Amino acid sequence: MARTVERPERAYLGQPEIDDLVRMNSELMAVLWILRDRVTVLEHLLEEKQVLKRREITEHVPQGALAEELDRERDALVRRVAGAPHARSFTHAELAAQKDIS
Repeated sequence: MARTVERPERAYLGQPEIDDLVRMNSELMAVLWILRDRVTVLEHLLEEKQVLKRREITEHVPQGALAEELDRERDALVRRVAGAPHARSFTHAELAAQKDIS
């Protein structure tokens, strides 16, 4: 049986809608920082090892399977962030997966 954490009855910030906006903002900030951190480290390592220059990443235009993958990932992110206010409960697996954002 899946363990869940129920959304609290009482809003932390006075109104459920404000809680929803704060939750959306928190999701965005968490995802943004993790991704930004990882990209910066990757760019640094790739340039340091002379694999490529950072400007090559900036100038690259994804095509084919990579473009499709990026579209899928973008859509999943939008669903996750925009859907955050509608979540009423969270499974243990969903909460545990939060630490594995990549």
